[in-house]
Amino acid sequence: MTEELRHLQFRIEDNVGIITLNRPDKLNALSWELVEELAALLRRLRYVDEVRCILLHGAGRSFCAGGDVDWIAGDSDRPMPGTSDPSRPIPRSQRMTPGGPFMDVTRQMVAVDKPIVAALHGHAVGAGLAYAMVCDRRFADATTKMSAIFTNVGVAPDCGLSWFLPRIVGLPTALMMVESGRTFGAEECKALGLVDELVPAGESFAAAFEYARTLASRASVAVCMARRMVLMGQTATLEQILDYEGIAGVIVASTLDAKEGTQSFLERRKPAYRGI
Repeated sequence: MTEELRHLQFRIEDNVGIITLNRPDKLNALSWELVEELAALLRRLRYVDEVRCILLHGAGRSFCAGGDVDWIAGDSDRPMPGTSDPSRPIPRSQRMTPGGPFMDVTRQMVAVDKPIVAALHGHAVGAGLAYAMVCDRRFADATTKMSAIFTNVGVAPDCGLSWFLPRIVGLPTALMMVESGRTFGAEECKALGLVDELVPAGESFAAAFEYARTLASRASVAVCMARRMVLMGQTATLEQILDYEGIAGVIVASTLDAKEGTQSFLERRKPAYRGI
């Protein structure tokens, strides 16, 4: 599963799938090739039952410095619609979806149907900020700096930031961030609600992994269905959610973990969940 990865590292530990952005010399700036790998890996992980929770972090000094400026500027081997020389040929699929796999990563982070926990340090800006916002919970250390940096380089937000950011920090703060491009230190990020847990420098991975491992040890079908319902609730009506909760409740009740959970409660013992 990992032999084809060139810009990521991946391993499974205690039912947690650990994904590492692995361009440390570029502060894990997102190249076309990296996000292609990341979107494809997330798509596969949906069907890997051993993985019950996912942890996303970055190698080296930062989580992610956003999109690779060489590509955004239109000067790389792969053309960028809008900034590259208009005479350069651009694949039809990219003409129709200019962001390509950059946007698909966000789509697959939701569609993977499993909790994703972020371990943040150093820079988490631009598209890196967007991917952090998509995660279910964010653990940051004291070195973390976050920014919706897009307008600072004359481009607009992408990778779903416009959808997730106002839902996390509120509309006025989201507007301030995308309009000003300001960079916020770790304490400011915690105060704004950009991060959920703030830990000392160098400890974000350990804290995030402990949380991810806890989620992975729970009744994972129930956890993942609960995640799906809460995300669906961001756009669904109350009547739609009430109907779906009824359907999801029947699905979850049919699992072995549901039987174990109720039985252990009656027997006053700790449940031994199997994830099925």
